[in-house]
Amino acid sequence: MKVLYHHRTMADGAEGIHIREIVRALRALGHEVLVVALAGDPTAPAAAGASRLAALRRLIPAAGYELAEIGYNPVGYRRIMTAIRWFGPDFIYDRYSSYSTAAASAARKARVPLFLEVNSPLAYERSVDDHLRLRFPALARSFERRIFEAADRIVAVSTPLKRHLVETMGIDARKILVLPNGADPDVFTPDASGEDIRRRYGIGDGFVVGFVGILRPWHGVDLLLEAFSQFRLDSAAAHLLIVGDGPIQSQLEERARMLGVKDAVIFTGRVTHQEVRAHIAAMDVTVSPHATFYASPMKILEYMSMGKAVVAPAMENIRDIVDDGETGLLFESGSAAALTARLTQLKGDPMRRHELGLHARARVMEKFTWKSNARRVVDEAAIALGWVPVSAGSTPGMPSAARR
Repeated sequence: MKVLYHHRTMADGAEGIHIREIVRALRALGHEVLVVALAGDPTAPAAAGASRLAALRRLIPAAGYELAEIGYNPVGYRRIMTAIRWFGPDFIYDRYSSYSTAAASAARKARVPLFLEVNSPLAYERSVDDHLRLRFPALARSFERRIFEAADRIVAVSTPLKRHLVETMGIDARKILVLPNGADPDVFTPDASGEDIRRRYGIGDGFVVGFVGILRPWHGVDLLLEAFSQFRLDSAAAHLLIVGDGPIQSQLEERARMLGVKDAVIFTGRVTHQEVRAHIAAMDVTVSPHATFYASPMKILEYMSMGKAVVAPAMENIRDIVDDGETGLLFESGSAAALTARLTQLKGDPMRRHELGLHARARVMEKFTWKSNARRVVDEAAIALGWVPVSAGSTPGMPSAARR
């Protein structure tokens, strides 16, 4: 198929990884993908637009930034329509952003199916969190509903996110596909070595609890610190490896000091996605202490892909990807004591850690790779186009002119 992929993001952090991996997966399956975006194609070596856009965003007042988001639409629409005319896509795949109607308008004008990937209900998220808090929330909700209603298919990353779109916004459930995030099992492999990381931070043979992610309030690293401080009472040689940086890092460092575990907690600062693998390899138990109700934490799937024992909260979106007792251990959400108990349980049972890791890796290979996600999208596109759905691993062979 010919896929026009549109996004209006910085293409950095987790969003950049998601964009890059889906584009690569579609191409690896034999499909032709054209990326139309402010930050360029994230698979291209010279795609440096994201850093310039991020710098510009910091300079613009919040209200002005929202107006700029709306102002992008005529520009984006013209760019997408130009691409449609010369590329002739079979469908458009758009990563949802606040106020971003460009792809929906172009798809309607050109009569091309629109697939909308939704990673979060942004009008809600930006109303409750300080990160890019909305100045025009009612307007954002109005735009959001219009965009969702215009999509032929919506790809939602979790079951509770789908429910939110249906129950809160009245979106037709039949057009929503739940497709959690993925991992690259060829990169995040169980045979990766963490010895260099252990030497770098002086961990040696100590037991290592680990977390990967941006340090923001909703990721629950403060809860992990509290649980670790209790866990370490009976495990004096244990270390907590926190991989990543973020706006609350200094607060978390101070919290570690107050809990008396500062010397056992390692804050690595930001590392590249390529370096994440070696850091996870250095961990004995991997943790995702909290998530927003709608998220599909990529970190969990990368932990699983590396055959690590995973501990995560018993939330519905986490249950989309982790089977308690089989591919990981879940704990009562928000309970430091319950998290401590899971850590203690796994430290004392290395065979259990090994079994959980084996099953987790197998589950990723079966269901949660970027290629399997790309296949699902293409199959859904075949249905939307009125084709017979393709089998896994194959690609449609109809000539482009016949598709329309």
